[in-house]
Amino acid sequence: MASSKTSLKTFALSLLIAGLIVLTAAFLFVMDNGGNNKDNATDQAVDAQSDNFHFAKPDERSFYETAYRFTNKKIDLQDQNVIGGIIPHHLLAADLIAELFSNFTSDYDTVILIGPNHFFAGQAEIISSVYDWQTPYGVLQCDRNILDELLQFEKVKIEEDVFQKEHAINSEVAFIKRTFPQAKFVPLVLRAGVNERNAADLAKRLASIAKTRKILVLNSVDFSHYNNSETAQANDKISIQAIKSFDLHNIYDLDLDSPASIYTLMKFSELSGAKFRLLNNSNSAILSGQPDLTSTTSYVTGYFIAGESRCK
Repeated sequence: MASSKTSLKTFALSLLIAGLIVLTAAFLFVMDNGGNNKDNATDQAVDAQSDNFHFAKPDERSFYETAYRFTNKKIDLQDQNVIGGIIPHHLLAADLIAELFSNFTSDYDTVILIGPNHFFAGQAEIISSVYDWQTPYGVLQCDRNILDELLQFEKVKIEEDVFQKEHAINSEVAFIKRTFPQAKFVPLVLRAGVNERNAADLAKRLASIAKTRKILVLNSVDFSHYNNSETAQANDKISIQAIKSFDLHNIYDLDLDSPASIYTLMKFSELSGAKFRLLNNSNSAILSGQPDLTSTTSYVTGYFIAGESRCK
């Protein structure tokens, strides 16, 4: 009887995973092919300039609610001062994103999301937006006061067109709005050329802002790319150790898609006296149930917690 219940549970979980993969595949197909429905998020985003909004992608609430049904790893963050976190933006890992958000117990004035400039779009090294974001959970409002402070750093510029396609940002905003319904938002997209000095300067400005506002700084970053699962796991082990030990000197040598983003968050966390606590580590071969994949994307999730006595 116990074996039968286990089999049923495994079958049900398999159906959920299959459903999430299908939803992700369908979303990516629409993104790649433009879509034919004038009401979909891709077409709406084209009109974002006139409406002064950007849009979450995907825009179906069911996608996110399915992702939250997978969450099962818990960390007790009660009474913990979480100031930062790392999440993937590859939506095959939507359950890992939901898992990280589901553990939060505090609210924030503002969430600052930092990710890579995947398409080398725009002109500035660090790009932000003054627009609000339409999500399935309501409007995520831009924090214009914090943005004004960040714009005092000459490397930060407003370039709205960049955000119409940048999935490092638009794939995360619905999770943020669902988790922190009262919080405001500032996105930052970093070009690959952002060096350690400029990343450190940005981190110092964020640390200064954090002295007067309760902010959460998140990295939207995928890790190892284009390797088999075994190699990806070995690369991630090196990356995780570097993050835990705050080995800032070697961050730009790690196998991840935005060393500048990770460096900024780590420097901000170091200045704030925080330590890193790993939540999860996986890759697309493991999540898709295809262990023989030769080209994977890997994912690391975790929290930066101020006041921790040691790394965990």
